[in-house]
Amino acid sequence: DDGYGRAMPLHMIKLAVGAATVEDMLAWRAGHARPGEPWVMTTRMSPKRADELLDGGSLYRVFKGVILCRQAILAIGTTGE
Repeated sequence: DDGYGRAMPLHMIKLAVGAATVEDMLAWRAGHARPGEPWVMTTRMSPKRADELLDGGSLYRVFKGVILCRQAILAIGTTGE
């Protein structure tokens, strides 16, 4: 509870492996995704608190030890579990 009767959103932090900057990540994406295609981030395991992530949560990406990018979490899908 944030003191105003609302629960604080839950966020996810992920390392941006293979990209030194946000621009590097955008350049990689431009070569691998069709225009307008949603961003998809794959993890080894599905988040246990997925409902809380979907209720206003964000994905924060870490580049070289610094959080430089925030993306809203719009959906969570699972495959192979």
